[in-house]
Amino acid sequence: MSEREGKLSGGRFNRIRDALVGRYYNRVDFFVDGLLEDGYPPFHDPLSPREQYDRLVSWRQAGDPRFWRSAAAQAALAQLAAEMGPPPPIMPPSPGGPLARVM
Repeated sequence: MSEREGKLSGGRFNRIRDALVGRYYNRVDFFVDGLLEDGYPPFHDPLSPREQYDRLVSWRQAGDPRFWRSAAAQAALAQLAAEMGPPPPIMPPSPGGPLARVM
C-alpha cells in the first residue's frame, strides 16, 4: 500500500472488490460443475436416448433455435441418428401458415 492510498482509498477497495468477485465466480463455477456432474440439473430426470432423439427431431422440424443455434444439439442428434436411424426430412412450412383456413 502506497502512502497516497491511505487506509480507506479507492484503490484498496477496488482490489478487495476484485478479490471478492473472483472468489464468488470460482464458487459459482464449483457448485454448477458439482450439480451438473451427472449430466443433468438437480430435480430433473435424465431423458432416455429415445426421448432425447424425439425432442431433438421435433426441435429440428419446428425450426427451434435451441437446435439450430447449438452445435452440441446438432452433434447429439447426429450421434443418436447413427444408432436409431436418420431423422425424417424437414417439412416445408405450409403456404398459409399454421393458422390458415381452408375455404
